[in-house]
Amino acid sequence: MTSFPLSTGALKQAFSKDGHDKVKCPLVFQVTNLKSVNTMNNSKKYRILLSDGVYSTQGIIEEKCTPYLENNNWNRYCTIQVNAFRTLATAKHFLIIEDVEILTPTGEKPTTPLINVDTYFAEHPDEAALSVTKKQNSVDDKEQTPVPTPPVAQSTAASVPSTAKQQYPPSKAGQPAPRISPIETISPYQNTWTIKARVSYKGELRSWSNAKGEGKVFSINFLDESDEIKASAFNDSAERAYSLLEEGKVYYISKAKVGAARKKFNNLTHPYELTLEKDTEITECFDESDVPKLNFNFVKLDKVQNLEPNAIIDVLGALKVVNPPFQITAKSTGKAFDRRDITIVDETGFAVDVGLWNNTAVDFSIEEGTVIAFKGCKVSDFNGRSLSLTQAGSIVPNPGTPESYQLKGWFDNIGVKENFKSMKTETNTSSSIDRLANRKTIAQAEEENNHLDGEQSGYFTIKACFSFTKPENFAYPACTNVVANTTDSTKPGLTCNKKLVQVNDKWKCERCDMSYDEPTYRYILYISITDATGQLWTTLFDEQAKKLLGIDANELMKMSNENDKMVVAEYVSRAYFKEYNFRLRVKQDTFNDQLKLRYQCVGLSDIDYNAECEFLCSELDSMLG
Repeated sequence: MTSFPLSTGALKQAFSKDGHDKVKCPLVFQVTNLKSVNTMNNSKKYRILLSDGVYSTQGIIEEKCTPYLENNNWNRYCTIQVNAFRTLATAKHFLIIEDVEILTPTGEKPTTPLINVDTYFAEHPDEAALSVTKKQNSVDDKEQTPVPTPPVAQSTAASVPSTAKQQYPPSKAGQPAPRISPIETISPYQNTWTIKARVSYKGELRSWSNAKGEGKVFSINFLDESDEIKASAFNDSAERAYSLLEEGKVYYISKAKVGAARKKFNNLTHPYELTLEKDTEITECFDESDVPKLNFNFVKLDKVQNLEPNAIIDVLGALKVVNPPFQITAKSTGKAFDRRDITIVDETGFAVDVGLWNNTAVDFSIEEGTVIAFKGCKVSDFNGRSLSLTQAGSIVPNPGTPESYQLKGWFDNIGVKENFKSMKTETNTSSSIDRLANRKTIAQAEEENNHLDGEQSGYFTIKACFSFTKPENFAYPACTNVVANTTDSTKPGLTCNKKLVQVNDKWKCERCDMSYDEPTYRYILYISITDATGQLWTTLFDEQAKKLLGIDANELMKMSNENDKMVVAEYVSRAYFKEYNFRLRVKQDTFNDQLKLRYQCVGLSDIDYNAECEFLCSELDSMLG
C-alpha cells in the first residue's frame, strides 16, 4: 500500500494567529479515531481525531461527505486528503472538514507521541488565533457544529452523600473544568495535562511479598476516544484509588507520573503508562456522553496465524459454533475451571476458536450468527492457533461499529454458506488419512517456507528420523517457581523456567529473586532430522526432548557431570534413526544480516503404522481408480 507523507505541523499552523492564513489545501492527515454522530435532521456525520505526524486535534467531517466515506470503507488509521476546511476554536480546537478524499482506507497506529493542539495553545496562548477562522468555504453560524464542553467539577458535598467518595485529593467546590488532553498524547514530555477517561478495566487490590519487603498493588485501565492507557498504584495510593474508582465510570485524572510501558505486564498498545501517587487528582465526571465504553483495535482473523504466542489482540467475528461448557482441572493445584470453546469467522475465510472461562463460559448465551467484538484475547499456539479471552477482556455482541454492520451483511448473505479454513492442528479425532495427506516432506516444507516474510510463521508436519545432536549444551538450569498468570489471574500459575545464575554455592533466579541449593534442568535440544528428501535443524524443548530421548534432563545432566561427554553421546546415539511425526513451527529470522529459517518442534508423536498402511492403500486406490 502506498504511503503518503503527512502535512507535518499543519494542524498547529491552522489555529495560530500568524499561520492560519498561510495553510493551503490540499492537506494530508491520518485519522487516529472516528465515530459517527447523528444530527438533528436524522442524518449522520463523523467526529474524528486527526494527526499531522506531530500534532493532533479533533475534527468533524460534514454530513455531505458521509456517503463517500462509507462507500469507500474508510477505517481508523486511514490517510485522508482535506481539500476544504474551516476551523472552530472555542474551549477546544476543531477542524471542520468540508471536502475530503481517502488516500488509504487503512493504516498503522502511530508510534510517536503526538502533541495535542488544545494543550499546546493552553501553554502558548499568545500564539493562538483569537477568533474562529473560516477557510475555503464560508458558512452561517447556525451551521457550525456545537462543541460540548466538560461540566464544572463538583465538590463531594454538593453532588453526593457524605459517605460516598468522589475525589482524591478533594478539589475546591466550583473549580472550573480542566482543559482535556487526549490519552494518545500523554507522554513524559508534557508537564501539565488532564485526561477525561472511563475506567475500562479495574483489577483486584493485591498484596505482594518478597525478599525486598511487602506491599499492595492495584492496576486499572483508562479509556477515551483516542486511546487506552494502563495505570498502577502502590501501597496507600493503591488503597485510596481502589476505593475511589469504579469500573465503567468516567473521571478527570491529572498529576500522575508518566513512564514507559512495561510490556511484560502491560497488554495495551500505548507506549506509556501512569502511576497514581499521593498527589494524583481524580474527580468523577458526570458528563460521559463523549467517552466511549470500549475502544477496539481489530485484527483480521487471517492475521492471527502470524502473531506471536501470548499476544493480546481485539477481534471481530460472526459466531459460527457454540460448544457446550466443560471443566478443566489444573495439574499443579487441582483446582477446577469452567471452559467453553466457541468459533468465530470473518470475511477473510478463516475460523478461529475462542476459549471462555468460568462465569463467562457458563453464562454465555449469544445466538449463532451474531457479530461479536472481543476485547483482550490472548493468542495461543497449542494445537495450532486459537484465542483465549483474558480476565480483563470483554465481549460485546452487535457492537454497532461500521465494521460490524459490514461483517453482519456479509455473513448473512455469503458467509453462512462458506467453508472456512481452520487454524487447528490435527488431533486424534480427525481423520488419519486426512492428517497424513497433509504431511510434508522436508524438501516440500523448505520450498514453501522460503516465501515467508519476517512477520509470518507457519506450521507443518513431517515424518523424519532423529539423525544427530551435539552431546553438550543440551539443557539449562531452570527456575521452578510458580508465578501468577499475568494475563489471566483466574487460570493456574505458570512455571517461571528462566535460566538460573550460579552465585557462590546457590542458584539464583533474577526474575523471581529466589535462590536454590540445587538446580533443576530443562532440555533445550538442537537436533538434525532427515527424511528421503533432505535434512533440517530444529529446536526441542523439555516435553518433546524428553519423549525423544526417553530420559529426564536432570538424569542426563548427572551422567554428563559424572562421566565424560562420550558416555552421554553414546547414550544419545541410542535414539538415532528412530522415526517420528514432527510438528514444526517455522519463522524467518535475521542472523548476521542474512535471512534464515528457524524451526521449533511443538509436537512429537510416534508413527501409527496401521494408519500409515491405510493411507498407502488409499493412495494406491486413487491411482488405480
